[in-house]
This record gives sequence, structure tokens and C-alpha cells, in this order.
Amino acid sequence: MNDVASLAGVSRGSVSNYINGKKTKPNTQKKIAEAIAELNYVPNATARSLKTSQSNFVVFIIPTVNSPFFSELSYYMQQELQKNGYKMILCNSNNRSEDEIEYIQMANTQKVAGLITMSYADAANLIATDIPLVSIEKKVSDQVPLVVSDNYSGGQLAGETLVKSGAKRLLFISKAPVRNISAIREQGFFDYCHEHNITVAKFVTRDIANFVDGFATFINKNTVNTTFKYDGIFSDSDEFASDFYFLLTQKGINVPKDVQIIGFDGARIYSRQQIFLSSIKQPTAEIAKSSVEKLLSQMNQKTTTTASHNHVTLPVHFVKGMTTL
Repeated sequence: MNDVASLAGVSRGSVSNYINGKKTKPNTQKKIAEAIAELNYVPNATARSLKTSQSNFVVFIIPTVNSPFFSELSYYMQQELQKNGYKMILCNSNNRSEDEIEYIQMANTQKVAGLITMSYADAANLIATDIPLVSIEKKVSDQVPLVVSDNYSGGQLAGETLVKSGAKRLLFISKAPVRNISAIREQGFFDYCHEHNITVAKFVTRDIANFVDGFATFINKNTVNTTFKYDGIFSDSDEFASDFYFLLTQKGINVPKDVQIIGFDGARIYSRQQIFLSSIKQPTAEIAKSSVEKLLSQMNQKTTTTASHNHVTLPVHFVKGMTTL
């Protein structure tokens, strides 16, 4: 910083203010920026956090980025944190409790500003941490803010949409185990069907490497010529719904004329992508915004330990693609 101040012809205090985002004169900013570029100066974030006892890093833990939904959510989370002056460290847990705990321990050691986790791991209460923490989809404790989509209403909306589109024999498909938010989506779907006297069934394939073979076998057993036993399908995941779609079309079954399909998530691989799979859309931008708001509230010590105040449920909606009429 002394070198930058000397080259720019300004005080060390001005350089410190510039680096820490404090107000400086435009002409001073220009001189400092040019000196930093010439000296190839890079601020040491760790040293700064040690000196100020503050960090501007937030750890975001997700099961994987190899999914349109998690990829889209990660994008919005990074944008939301950046708007509030924080940088995101993205961690993939691969649904492994030990990986998630390791990331949380790392967050504790590095004294990051906050932690947002989208955990599917079976780690009761994760581990003790004094870092502000927000959970997405899965409850950690009454004291930890939880942000979820309205999964139950999403299941009901899927059933309602299929019935209004003319489907009469409905089917829920997934991969074992169906639990947590997946079970809530399933329950909403079945409750709608039972309340409206709609014929509904369920098929869950085994949790094995080639689990798609289970879908294929089920389709073969329930298809005569090119007529499938069910004409309306809902899955708790776009991934499984997409698998089922391709297997049906391989059997010569017309989607959506003969069989309609609705998934859950509604994320796109890229912003201009045309909607292919009809789906129950999760509000990824709102999930990110609400999660960051809850985190900032804890940082500012405005949070509460009341579970009802900590729990945020966000609405979902149906997006029509080419797999429903």
C-alpha cells in the first residue's frame, strides 16, 4: 500500500479507503487504480479479514452444479451476494455428509462472513457453528432460517394441470428414496388426485447406477403396442421426467398427444433456452434473494429464534413446455 500511495502521489489512508470501498475523490480513485494496475497489486483478503475481524466471503454449499436447477440457483446467489458486497465460495457436497461437514469446518476455520447450505445429507444439525447460517429446502433447527419453495402446492398444481389438460390415469414417478421435499411434492400430487377422485399410481425405480433401466422395464410392462397404461405423468424432478419422456418416445408413444408429462424445477441451461419440458417452476432468483436477506439479518443481529419468522415459503408456478397439451 505504501508503494501504491507513493506511485499515485496520494496518502496511504486514501489507498486504504479506496481498497475498502470507502468514498474517495474520482481523481484520486483514477490515480490509485492506475498505480495498482502498474504495480500488479492484489489485496490479500485473508490479511484484511484478520485485521478487521470481518470477511466478505460467504460459503454456499449445494449437492452438485451438474444440474440446471443448481446451476441457475448458484448464479442468482452469486449475483445477490455481490450486490450486497460479498463474494461467494461455491462448494459441492455430492450429497455426502462428510463432505458437507468438511466445508462447514473450513468455513469456521477461515471465519467467513456467512454460510448458506442446500443440504440433502443426513447430518443432524450439521455441526456447531457460530457463523450466520441459512438453510435451503431442508430444516437444520428452529434457530436456523429456512427458505423453501411451496413443494406441496407444486404437487397439487401438477395434478390439477394434467387433469385440466385431459389426463385421466395419472402416475407419479421418481427414484428411491422419495423423502424430504420429494415426499412433500408427491403428497401434494396424491392429495389432489384423491380429493378429485382421479385414478393415480406410483412407480419408484431403485437407487442404483443404471436406475433408468427400472423406468424402461416399467414402461415395457405397461405398454401394449404403442399404448401406455397412463396418460398423465408427474415427477418430483425434471431429470426423471426427462428420462421418462425419452424412453416413452423410443417406444413410439406420442408425447404429449397420448401421454403428458410434468417435472419439477423448471430451470434452464442457458437464459435463451426454449422451454421443452413442462414443469413446476421453482423461483430461483427469489430463493437466492430471500436467503441472502436472512443471512444479512443475522449478521446485523436482527434475527429471531422464533421458527415461524425463520421459515420462508416461496410460491411456485407452472411453465408450459412441449410435454403437455
